[in-house]
Amino acid sequence: MSTVVDQHCAAIREQGATISIQQLKTSFDAFVSELKKGGTFSVDITVIKQIVSILVNLPHKSKQLAEPQLIAHHFLTILRDCILVDQLCHRQSKDTAHDLLTDVSILFANVCRYINDTNLYLIKQLLIHKPLINELASCFEEMSISGKHLDDPRLLSSINFLLTAFQRFEKKEIETNECSLTTPLFLAVLKLVCSSYAVDMLTRLEHNFSQKLTEGQTLLLNTCPLYVYWFSGNRKPELALQVTRWLLRPFTAWMTSCHPDSIIYCSQELGDMMRHLAFTLVRPIEWENANGSSEEFYDDYCKRVSHWSSFLPVIIRHSSDEWSGMSIARFIVQDLYNFTLHPSVLNFMKSIPTLIPMLLKMTDVQQSETQLNAYRCLGKLMTEEDIKTMANPSKIAMIYVKFLMNDIDDPKTKERFYSLLQSLKNWVQHDQVKVHLINQKALPLLVRCVTETKFDPIKEQAAALEILLALSFNNDAASALRQNHHFMTHVRSVSNSIISDQSRLQRAAGGLLWKLEKETEAVAKPAILNSYQHDIMMSYSHSDKQLCYQIHEQLVKDGFRVWIDRDHMHGATMIAMADAIENSDIAIICMSDAYKQSVYCQSEAHYAFERRRCLIPLIMKPHYKPDGWLGIIASGKIYVDFAKIEFNLAYEKLKNEISQHRHQHTSQPTIKTKEKNHQDIPSMIPIPVDEASKSGEQYPIV
Repeated sequence: MSTVVDQHCAAIREQGATISIQQLKTSFDAFVSELKKGGTFSVDITVIKQIVSILVNLPHKSKQLAEPQLIAHHFLTILRDCILVDQLCHRQSKDTAHDLLTDVSILFANVCRYINDTNLYLIKQLLIHKPLINELASCFEEMSISGKHLDDPRLLSSINFLLTAFQRFEKKEIETNECSLTTPLFLAVLKLVCSSYAVDMLTRLEHNFSQKLTEGQTLLLNTCPLYVYWFSGNRKPELALQVTRWLLRPFTAWMTSCHPDSIIYCSQELGDMMRHLAFTLVRPIEWENANGSSEEFYDDYCKRVSHWSSFLPVIIRHSSDEWSGMSIARFIVQDLYNFTLHPSVLNFMKSIPTLIPMLLKMTDVQQSETQLNAYRCLGKLMTEEDIKTMANPSKIAMIYVKFLMNDIDDPKTKERFYSLLQSLKNWVQHDQVKVHLINQKALPLLVRCVTETKFDPIKEQAAALEILLALSFNNDAASALRQNHHFMTHVRSVSNSIISDQSRLQRAAGGLLWKLEKETEAVAKPAILNSYQHDIMMSYSHSDKQLCYQIHEQLVKDGFRVWIDRDHMHGATMIAMADAIENSDIAIICMSDAYKQSVYCQSEAHYAFERRRCLIPLIMKPHYKPDGWLGIIASGKIYVDFAKIEFNLAYEKLKNEISQHRHQHTSQPTIKTKEKNHQDIPSMIPIPVDEASKSGEQYPIV
């Protein structure tokens, strides 16, 4: 043994987490010198084992090894080339130093635990090394083809830690032009996850949550899916659908076979496995083709939702205990929220009578992430009537304002803060919540999010401005915003900017300026109803575009002049929308949860109502019932349920409504002027159909 190496290892062991970066660099210099002793470089496995065993035992929260000058040190390059690459290349040899391979893999995973902007490039230079990637990909290929190595726990442990290092890199690395070297590894991992061996790992799980996982189960069901999640999210999201098609059904079968009461004994490793696998299995609902892809998985998603719902009473019973499993409770509520992003599954969730009461109880759990996710779920599930029945509805606003105040100046909670704003957008569709938010002084916090440069214009600023646009439908909020001259000047500047990647922010700014400065004047001006440029204007949510486009195309075929914003994702300005409404005889309102939650759709529907256009409401999603502001606008009108009956029949019903309107409103020059406030909507509802006027209720055509 080398005396120099012994001395440096002893110093590292003694000082542990308190050792300085310079001391570690000095030790690394000494290690390299010893390995190059005599002028020729040789790998002394014994010496390297001694060194690495000390380094991997540094406290895992110690960040020294992630310092740029250590990552760039030649010592780590030696470990990569002479241990990782060489030992993987000879993985079938009896002379393979498995313990050393595992320790170096752990060391690299620890280095990648603390990737940041200052060390990202150096870690990329260290990790994205073609020989290393090729050997690792070759291991996965052999496993997926013949199951080779799946009975070698020591090698599997090494591969698991190495893939963890790559997964942590992928999580940080978002530049899509750097994927060419790592694509072979991703494809090999994907092939293994979508193999019979992964399914076999699932089917061999015991029917409880307390079990320990084998090295193979940890790799195939935990680390591999998490790697696929981060890689595919950055570059190839459509490929993760393969994982869902392959593993969702067996995973659902196993999960639903476990008794809810056993969740309180859930082991840490099994909880990690469920969480990481669920990330990939539910992920498709976030993508552009969500409706098409997720309908394929609807039955299994609903089974999981039902089973998770049955877990909530168990969690609530133990939430006040010294229970160490609150992380699994946090995951379950997070998973339930992910399911709400899919419209069909959301409708199913609304049919579970115990879900809202249980989630309301989860808001009392003393764990902030669980509380937040419970409120995110409730924001998707609750109706105006549900909120009215709450014992303390102001608590919703109070909790959100508390989260906003706690996180607004904390850079460590940046992602959670954006998620908080996105969730709040669901709540501000409800008039009662708007009032409580205003009373709880939420406006100044949201104004800060819009005007301060530390907030991302594409994310936080845009979300906050959309919330303020929704709040501006309240007179008190609108008045307060108008009086904030600094804010209004900023919004005008944003609205007039031409930065290409800030279209969402610009649209929100334009919508708010319309609401605060132009709408009242536009509503008050005379409208000469002699002729229209368009027969019909279609107002719809982008989420419902497929069905809306089908209706639009059929209307055009039948000779109707239809105005529709085909670029709805970016959106026309409110001025263009207002012009389309003013120049249309009929406004078709395509109603759904997504429509009601969109403040832009609310602006369109509200303006069409204020201009006294004939409104024909359509139901876009099964079992949807409009409430709140949309329920008021649709009240007393006959609506056509495209989700309940066959398309051609529903379309004929729609044409009948159009014909009936034309018959009742013969073409006569008329001048109408009105200056009504949004608060007066219930008293101003035109009732175009005699039958509907008798009761003032909504009448679906089925």
